Amino acid sequence: MTGRTLTVVVALLLLVSQAGPTEPVEAGGSMSSKNLSEATYFLETWIQSVLDFDRLPGLSLAVVHDQRLVYAKGFGYANLATGIKATPDTYYSICSISKLFTSIAVMQLRDAGKLSLDDPVSKHLPWFAPEMLEPVASPPTLGDLLRHSSGLPCEPDLTVWSDPDSLRPAREDMIERISRLSMSYPTNTEFNYSNLGYALAGEVVSVVSGMQYEDYVEQNILEPLGLEATTSHLPGDLPGSQVAVGYGRWPRVGSRVEFPIFESRALNPAMGFVSTARNLAKFAMWQFRVLDGEESDVLTGATLKEMQTTQWPSPEWGYGFAVWHMDEQDFVGHQGGCPGYKSQIILCPEEKIAVVAMINAHDGPQFTVAFETYRIMAPALRTSGARTAEKVSGDWAKYTGYYTADRCWSDAEVLEWDGALSVMWVPTGNPNPLGSLVRLSHIEGGIFRQLRDDGSLGKHYVFGTNAEDHVVAMKFNNNVLRKMAR
Repeated sequence: MTGRTLTVVVALLLLVSQAGPTEPVEAGGSMSSKNLSEATYFLETWIQSVLDFDRLPGLSLAVVHDQRLVYAKGFGYANLATGIKATPDTYYSICSISKLFTSIAVMQLRDAGKLSLDDPVSKHLPWFAPEMLEPVASPPTLGDLLRHSSGLPCEPDLTVWSDPDSLRPAREDMIERISRLSMSYPTNTEFNYSNLGYALAGEVVSVVSGMQYEDYVEQNILEPLGLEATTSHLPGDLPGSQVAVGYGRWPRVGSRVEFPIFESRALNPAMGFVSTARNLAKFAMWQFRVLDGEESDVLTGATLKEMQTTQWPSPEWGYGFAVWHMDEQDFVGHQGGCPGYKSQIILCPEEKIAVVAMINAHDGPQFTVAFETYRIMAPALRTSGARTAEKVSGDWAKYTGYYTADRCWSDAEVLEWDGALSVMWVPTGNPNPLGSLVRLSHIEGGIFRQLRDDGSLGKHYVFGTNAEDHVVAMKFNNNVLRKMAR
């Protein structure tokens, strides 16, 4: 900004002086838009701010409404070194979302009469004989494995993520290590998330079906569902440009490190799968069809509902599926986290809305991204026929954009929302973008005021222009925020 332009801006902004603190004003109640184009623009603006301020390498996102893929896009980079961008078709490790496919395999075999969820694990795996904490304790059952109530430790022998080679053993090593395994809790007394439990469930699938676990899932789940981009392991023949590189967390000192591709080996049923945002969106569409009774080849609607019904009370868990209650809605799904990757799939069966989020960073906020995406998009998707933005009164286009200042706690994204010019504060609003919104009421010229929930007017927001009448700044409290290119 030139000295002459800044002088013009300051002169204009001083027309309204508003004393107060430098932090952004607190927004009122949450606002929603029934306009799909507005919601999409808001979503993309917010997602980009999350990438910028959390310094994430890349993210892929998909939103489903029943049988329609309403949104799919990549942000940032699948590979920072080569500059390859993330897309909806970029492959990521989906980590623990893999457990959903293992659960489906077990339930298929249950429905075929080949096993019971009440079967002790040892009925199918005679070598499974861990030391019980209580002599009279019941042995873990297959149902216990699926709902994480088995009492098993999380990993094969209490190893930790910092030792990946020990964490992910070959099958023979896992069996040998289980021979000296101690339980963490008596069965059915505590929820204890267990990757080992799902590795054992995969072993049961193999024994009962007479097939290798990977072959069974491929032939009985992935192929029938047309999930051509989902595999139980990272295919070696994929071009590097299609695979997101996994990165470590942002450290206190230095920058992210690149993680090598890992093999899950015996823990494939718990964490080995690879997929894309678009393919997991397809997986969500299939679930909505099954729940509606429109399809039953892979699973019946009754079985899928059983899997998505609470089988353990706290935290709520079904057979494979996590269960959440938020915004007066019920959600099911799963999250995934492993070295270099974070992923999330959530489904609202009642509304038939699903979100898939995939991030190639160890500290990616996948849960926040998925649920805030739902909150942003759902109101527009509920509106029948929502497709394009409607014109709103006033020439807001010249005001919209990105505003920043070194002295202010947050930057501001000015955009149209719910038919009005609004301000989203970033990064302070990143965990709750809708909650950070301030809706503006136009007074005159470049002068606006906060519109409170009760209709009263609050603080001033004053936009300044340069000699060419281009908006170049916004004044809030005693701060001048410059309008900048993102």
